[in-house]
Amino acid sequence: MTLITYPTRVHFADGVLEDALYSELEKAGATHPLLIFDSTLVQSELSERVQTGLPSAAKPRQYSFARHHDLRHAAAQATGLAPDTDAIVAFGSARAIELGRKCRYALSRTQTNRPELYVVPGADGLPNPCTRKLESWRAGLPSVLICDPTVTLDADSRQSQRTAVLSLIRCFEAYLANAYNPPADGMALDGLTRCVVNLPRIGKLAGIDLQRELMAACLNAALSQEKGLGPSLTMSAALARTNPDLDEAEIARLVLPGVIRKRVMAPEKADILLKVLGRQEDDLHQAVGRILSAVPMAASLAGMGISRTDLDDAADAVATTQGLDVGSARSVLESIYEEGVG
Repeated sequence: MTLITYPTRVHFADGVLEDALYSELEKAGATHPLLIFDSTLVQSELSERVQTGLPSAAKPRQYSFARHHDLRHAAAQATGLAPDTDAIVAFGSARAIELGRKCRYALSRTQTNRPELYVVPGADGLPNPCTRKLESWRAGLPSVLICDPTVTLDADSRQSQRTAVLSLIRCFEAYLANAYNPPADGMALDGLTRCVVNLPRIGKLAGIDLQRELMAACLNAALSQEKGLGPSLTMSAALARTNPDLDEAEIARLVLPGVIRKRVMAPEKADILLKVLGRQEDDLHQAVGRILSAVPMAASLAGMGISRTDLDDAADAVATTQGLDVGSARSVLESIYEEGVG
């Protein structure tokens, strides 16, 4: 039996942030929200917009953190400063949202009522599901998602490309996962289509229409991950943890074609994906490689400064239930260590 549950509410519209946040907090009766955001957003327009969206009765506390701040330590600090938190508002970055999730988990262990988590994604979208088995995918979802494309209008081309690549890989791996989940498959294919169409437009076109498409792809990609984290993202996350300057999307861009080449998949799934990718090639890994190699990112794992000694740990992080055994995973990583997209 497959249990399919999306216990989260989504506001998706241009300029919806203030009204949506106000209505949700007002309806919940939240009076002590904890605002979580990256330190680069202190005194930013986005911070001001979030403040504008708070009900007049709210007495917010703010917690900002630096890029390299350990999130488990940050969660302990933030919840210690605001033990009476009845709502968490995390906004502006995937790390802020991840921190908000950790704070909610920590507070749920000390409070009778679990705080609601309100999330406003920024240009880098949403984080991956929890990989430490502390929460299920469903438990880790935000209570409310406020997707406002106007928040990402100042994103540069590199950030937009990074987010689109990550969304594409999430959609690909979700669709290939064995779990039977038709809604997740539908969202994965829709998100993948939006990524394929809009990746070549980044840097050539700008404005709200493009950002809306990228945010829609990002949302579909994240929700399709109910089927689990795929091997490309599992290995990429493991390698990214070795150095805070490493970019998970850049690593996964190199890894995905090799993973596709190694794993066994149903022919009908491969055929559908080839159609989405434009059917210029007969082999799926070549079609993916064509699209991802056109994105100007690091050319190899060695070029990112990743050590060969880290490859074994990354390969060991892959479970056989993800469609790739450890030996094949190690082979994929070795093939792209110096030579680029697999």
